[in-house]
Amino acid sequence: MKSGKTEGDTCMNAGGNTCGKTLGKTAVVITILAGAFAVMAMSNAVVPVLNLLAKDSPQIQGIIYSAYFLGAFLTVLPAGVISDRVGRTLPIRAGLILTVIAGIVMILLTNPYLIAGARFAEGIGAGLFVASALAWINEQEEHKKISGYYFACINLGFLTSLLLTGLLSGYSLMTGVLIFTVLATLALLLSFGTIRKEFGDTAKSESAAESPLAQNSGLFSIIKECRNIFIATAVLTGTTGVVISVYPGFSGISALAAGILAGLMNLGTIAASLYASRISGRNIRYEIPAGAFVIAALVLMILLIPAESLIAAGLLFVAIGGVYGAVNIVLVDSLSKTRFGQGAVLGAFNLFGYAGMSFMPFAAGVIAENSYPWAFAVTAILCLALCAVVLFTAKETE
Repeated sequence: MKSGKTEGDTCMNAGGNTCGKTLGKTAVVITILAGAFAVMAMSNAVVPVLNLLAKDSPQIQGIIYSAYFLGAFLTVLPAGVISDRVGRTLPIRAGLILTVIAGIVMILLTNPYLIAGARFAEGIGAGLFVASALAWINEQEEHKKISGYYFACINLGFLTSLLLTGLLSGYSLMTGVLIFTVLATLALLLSFGTIRKEFGDTAKSESAAESPLAQNSGLFSIIKECRNIFIATAVLTGTTGVVISVYPGFSGISALAAGILAGLMNLGTIAASLYASRISGRNIRYEIPAGAFVIAALVLMILLIPAESLIAAGLLFVAIGGVYGAVNIVLVDSLSKTRFGQGAVLGAFNLFGYAGMSFMPFAAGVIAENSYPWAFAVTAILCLALCAVVLFTAKETE
């Protein structure tokens, strides 16, 4: 026979304060996930219409596209360090505010250089948000599960913005920006009601911000202790960028097909992030090399796919995105166990990710000018080198 107890009864029996904290934390998680979706969707919202915004100037296209990543690259590490000192609430909220302002500027102004300036400000906002939000997540007891949702929302934002902006560009070039500006505004308004001192900055966050390690976490010390994780982040994130940027030229597929393949990679990452966040980890000394080895093999398999075989290419893109998503969860979970402030550590993690995404596709593009196969081969060799580095230098306890 059922007891007839409701969730409210359980909360009252457990104590109203405990139940309130649980609901408060859930509200913060929802706010962060909504913000992550909106911020990442905004970063891609101009990509499908980039040539039209830049009036078909390749140079201006590059400026508009790169401005966002430059802002994020310059901000993400300082933002993480600052969040260790002042707490997570202020940087998260500031990141959402900058995202909303940047969206409004892009909607109202048509000058491509002003749009580039807004993209730079948007990148700064993204840097503030991602370093602080992921640091908050990594300080929770159920951080691995929440991080799965977080990375799924990020990739869902990438995918949704590409689809919506492309589909709705006939109405206005800035339709996608308008939609995601509204969503970012809703996340910002939600943050004022959910991310408060007692929920937005947990007791663990406060103690971390006041500890000597958080105050004096030197970048050199952090990189030295977490070097394998950061190297893996740069190489594996950069590899996904290489595949997305170089494969269309190698295969000769259309822009539409290239967009579909990029979306399939996002889908693979979403599914793997959700799955990997629910299984227990083993040992990064073996998990990172295993993932890097599989990705290296998949990159080399690209050379064997006939140009017209989009189904085979799609399966490979899903697989690469899936392995990357699973390894990414392992990397972030490992960083939660470090002795440094999570803001500085996750800021460095994102910094290396942006660095890999910036430099590896560029280098692969230079190599591809002479040989597309060598561009993929060198990328695979880097992944295999990562296997060797981690296997021979990681500690057994990692």
